[in-house]
Amino acid sequence: MGVEDDVRAVWGVEPLRGLWAQARDALEAAKPPETFRLELPDAETQRAVGELYGRPMWGQGTRISVSKLDEAVRRSRFALGLAEVLEILHERPLVRRQTAERDERRERTAGTLRAALAERGLATAAWAEPWTQWLQQYGRVGDDELPDVARRAAKALSALALAEPPEAWTSRSELAASVGGAHQLDNGTALSRVVLKAAALAHGAETPGNERERRALWERCGVTLDAVSATVLCWALPLVGSDDWSRGVRQRTALGLPTHLTHLDLRAAPSALVEAGTTIAVCENPRVLESAVEERIAHPVVCVSGHPTTVAVTLLQRLTDCGATLHYHGDFDWPGIGITRSLLTHHNARPWRMSAADYREALDQATATRTDLPNLVGTPLETPWDPQLAELMATTARAIEEEAVLPTLLSDLRTGLSTSST
Repeated sequence: MGVEDDVRAVWGVEPLRGLWAQARDALEAAKPPETFRLELPDAETQRAVGELYGRPMWGQGTRISVSKLDEAVRRSRFALGLAEVLEILHERPLVRRQTAERDERRERTAGTLRAALAERGLATAAWAEPWTQWLQQYGRVGDDELPDVARRAAKALSALALAEPPEAWTSRSELAASVGGAHQLDNGTALSRVVLKAAALAHGAETPGNERERRALWERCGVTLDAVSATVLCWALPLVGSDDWSRGVRQRTALGLPTHLTHLDLRAAPSALVEAGTTIAVCENPRVLESAVEERIAHPVVCVSGHPTTVAVTLLQRLTDCGATLHYHGDFDWPGIGITRSLLTHHNARPWRMSAADYREALDQATATRTDLPNLVGTPLETPWDPQLAELMATTARAIEEEAVLPTLLSDLRTGLSTSST
């Protein structure tokens, strides 16, 4: 092979595609910048860019010096300048754009994206404009691909829970099939990358950089990657069925073991889970459920482990459909308040030890024991069940994690939850 074939074989790989696209944009700009920002969406991209550029890459993005990138490629075995490398990889010469031409191209791209979003009623969403700007700069989608990717992405995004927690779930393969193919949203595809970026912006989250973070973001949007990996943790559910499934869960309780239920489990479960009027404690932190198990407290507990996954949402809905009453306790921080609001709204849950008085009591206890409390960060939320709570939290600016009030919660579970204990 000649040097051009070698360059394409070594550097014309997917993890470096964004680097070369951004470098071309920089060199072709009317006023070439000294640096440009590069997204590093996954570990493979971090590794490939770091090896080429000559320093380790961490995090979701970095700034690349055009001159240092030119030096790096000149030091390689190919001994070519950056402009020569780009012309080989893209098979076209560099052309310095005029400002008007560049602006026209950007506006045309933005118009394509806005039109796709408007068709699905998403153009006015708070995340729409930042997503449009990101896709123009860092999306790594060619002009010829953009209309199709924008249309498919908008259709997928219209099916996601981007403003409120999901009330139902769908599988990723089903969602992908609805936009053109069962593998359209697999990891590494352009469509998956741009959809997850919009989801991250909508939820105020970091762009996912690994499989665990991608899975969590899909779940937060109401999408499950399969029927077995997402679970919801349960203890002492008083199941009424005489079937093998119900007996199996009750047997685990008898052995002093909690149960992780999957979507597949819930598909196999009988329609009637518990008797009407059953009181279920719902917590945010697994430590609460673990303590109940360790002390063999027989009160039923469901743990959502932070933002409820799709399987947790499904179980809670099944329980409320049976007539169960849910009592929820979470962290006294703004994400915890958001979870509380969602469960109260969508599952008719009752707040459990989530009043201004409970918050004040926990603060006083921390002061008495000289316990340091973390700062309260994030966007404040209203607390309709007790408006004074939000005001007190904002004034005090301290977060209280569930473990800090664990003795009180366990005492409630021993005596049994009721309206008076909310």
